[in-house]
Amino acid sequence: MNLALKFSYILIGFSYSLLLLNKIYFGISLLSGILLMMALSPPNKIYFHFSNKRINYFFFIFLLILSFSTINSIVLVRSLSVQIYLILFILLGLNLFFYFQKKPEAFQKIIKIFIISTILNVIIIFLYNVVNYETYKTFGNILRFKGILNIITILVLTLTFFQNKRYLYLPIFFLVPSLILSNSNSPVLGILSGLFLYTIFFFTNKIRFFKKTIIFSLVIIFTLISFKNVNNLPAEFSPQSIKNFEFKIPTKLIDTHRQFIWGFSFNKFKSNPLLGHGPDTSNFINESQRIIGHEMTGDMTFIPSHPHNFFIEILLEIGILGTFSFLLFILFTNYQIFKNANGREKFFLIFFNGYFWGSSLVNFSFWLGWWQGSYFFILSLIATQIFLKKRVIYK
Repeated sequence: MNLALKFSYILIGFSYSLLLLNKIYFGISLLSGILLMMALSPPNKIYFHFSNKRINYFFFIFLLILSFSTINSIVLVRSLSVQIYLILFILLGLNLFFYFQKKPEAFQKIIKIFIISTILNVIIIFLYNVVNYETYKTFGNILRFKGILNIITILVLTLTFFQNKRYLYLPIFFLVPSLILSNSNSPVLGILSGLFLYTIFFFTNKIRFFKKTIIFSLVIIFTLISFKNVNNLPAEFSPQSIKNFEFKIPTKLIDTHRQFIWGFSFNKFKSNPLLGHGPDTSNFINESQRIIGHEMTGDMTFIPSHPHNFFIEILLEIGILGTFSFLLFILFTNYQIFKNANGREKFFLIFFNGYFWGSSLVNFSFWLGWWQGSYFFILSLIATQIFLKKRVIYK
């Protein structure tokens, strides 16, 4: 049993190495490793809800609204399947957290393997990009690991959170050239978003007397800027309107394709603003596969399976009620972790969330399993590290 248990740790710790090969291999490795670990060394209890009343309240409100959105979906089976695995991801992260609180030795062993795996991953990607440098000179990017670098980047940048060793900064030197050679913009946006979010926290925390006023003012300013930019997106989609559209938002800031699909998404959002069209259905909305026909987008369609922005996507698909109940659930879950963190741990928690949700503004679909599952898995590891140090009960 001891050998089998060690094997389960290896499956979990090296799951992101298998992601380099195939996303399905990653999912099988992570899930089978967790299930095997819990079967060989059973947890004291299986949790189906949060013990904190406020988190629990927002969790069930979100599930209720999400269920209504699913029932109202234009593709019921598709929406039901993604709703089920989102709930499973959340509960899996929750149960991992409680499991590691009771079995910290398992957590420490997995983290050691996880660190080795992450270092190997970034070196493999670096060497692959160097070997294929001619591709970069010809096409301006190397696509093989471009998408995966989104998650590899945050794994590399959080290594020192789990073990505060100087040598764990070295993988960053392999990461930076890989980002350049892959022309990966979303990880860069994620890093900037994480640092920006922490900068806001740092200064508002220093000026505590005006803390609430500053936060409220920033929210108002951000909302006004967002509304202004939404109004500058395309709103008419006839061939003539598309051809004659004048871009008020610089295309170097938001590319032509995204401006059209975001404008289209907001246009369709208005037809069902409260509950949306159903989870993971943007690709099936009426006219979503029409050719744009603008000279700067070629034959790209309005929404190629999703709007390339998690906030716009969930707003379109689960509506205002689903979007804000989900954001409140995520906010209060992180707040409970945040309250038990020291200064250094708060930085990593804020940076991780800023990175993940910031990079999600321009890349993958919110419903992409390996990306969505990674959030709750990594958040569970971060929470475990914080609470194990404090030895406090999660209430």
